[in-house]
Amino acid sequence: MFFTLDRYILREFFRIFLLSLLAMMAFYEMVTFIDMAGYFFKFKAPATVIGRYMLYKIPMALFHVTPICVLLASVLTMTQFSRTSELVAMKVAGMGLWRVAAPIIVASGAVSGLAFLDSEYLFHLAARETNRIMYEEIKHQERTTVFSRDRFWYMADDGAIWYLGAVDPKARRLSDVSIFTTNGDGSVRARYTADGAELVNNHWVFTNLTQRKFAPGGRFTETRWDKAPLDGGLVAIEELGQARLDPEEMNLEQIREYIRGIRAKGYDTAAYVADMHAKVAFPLITLVMPLFAIPMGARSSRSGGLLAGIVVAVVIGVTFWFMFSMSVAFGRAGRLPPELAAYGAHVVFGLAGLWMLVTDRR
Repeated sequence: MFFTLDRYILREFFRIFLLSLLAMMAFYEMVTFIDMAGYFFKFKAPATVIGRYMLYKIPMALFHVTPICVLLASVLTMTQFSRTSELVAMKVAGMGLWRVAAPIIVASGAVSGLAFLDSEYLFHLAARETNRIMYEEIKHQERTTVFSRDRFWYMADDGAIWYLGAVDPKARRLSDVSIFTTNGDGSVRARYTADGAELVNNHWVFTNLTQRKFAPGGRFTETRWDKAPLDGGLVAIEELGQARLDPEEMNLEQIREYIRGIRAKGYDTAAYVADMHAKVAFPLITLVMPLFAIPMGARSSRSGGLLAGIVVAVVIGVTFWFMFSMSVAFGRAGRLPPELAAYGAHVVFGLAGLWMLVTDRR
C-alpha cells in the first residue's frame, strides 16, 4: 500500500513541478528578452542571433528556476493533500509526515543532482556563449578582458594589451606582467615583461622590468631595470579590479584550478572560494527546500487552498534567498568563512524543516 501511495505522491509532485517549470522557464525567457531588448534593437541584431542568444539562456534558466519550482511543487502538493483531507487519511494509515515527505525529498535530491550536472556541463558553456554572442555578434565589439586558465588578457584604452598573472586591487599590485604596445598597422612595437608591479602615486612601478623594442626586419633592442615606473594612465587599478574572471563561465574544476593558481602567487582568493562553494550550494537549495516547505504546506489552512500555498512558498523562497544572497556577499568580501557563507542558510532551513517533520503530531 505504501508504495502505491509513494507513486501517487510522486505523480502529484511532478505534475505540479513540471507545470511550474514550464511557467517559470517562459517567464525567465520573457524577462531576459525584455531586459536585453534595448541592446537587440539598438544594434539591430538579426532574428537568428537573438534566437541563438535566447536558446543558450535555457540551461541557465533551468538552473536558476529549479529551486523555486521544487519549492512550489512541495508546498502545493502538501497543501492539496491537507485541503482534501488526504494527508489525514495517510496518517490514519500509519504514515507520519516524514514518511509522506520521503518520496518528495528523494525526488528533490535527484532533481538537485541534475541541476548540479547542468551547472558542470551546460551552464558555464552557455554563459560563455551568451557573453560571446552579446559582445561579438550583437554589440560588434571585442571584450576588453579575455581569460585563459589562471591568467587574463586586458586591452587598455590606448590599445596596449596587458597579459597578467594576477591582480590584487586591495594591495594595488600585479604579478607576472607582460605588456604589448602596437603600431597603427597592428604590429608589435614593444613588449614589457616584469615579475610584478605596484601602483605608487598613479604610476605603475615594475620590478625586474625588461623592455624589448622591435624594429623592421626582426631587429630589436633590449633594456633591463631592477625597478622602473610606467605611466599609470595606461590602465587603472579600478578597471583591473572589475575585470575578475566570471565564475559563471567556469565549472567547479576550472574555478578550483584558478584558485590554486592565484593562491600560489600570494593573492586573496576569498571571493573565488566563496563563489566555488556557492556553485555547489545553489543546486543543494533544491534538496533543502522540501525539508522546510513540506511541513509548512501541511500546516497551511485547509480553507486557504492554492493561494495560501503560493503565499507560503513565496515567503519561504524570499526569506531563504535573502539569507543566502547576503551570506554569500559577506563571504566574497572575506567577512564570513566561505563554507559558512555558502551553506549557512541551508543548515538553518534544513534543521528547522527536519525538526518540524519529526515533531509533527497532527
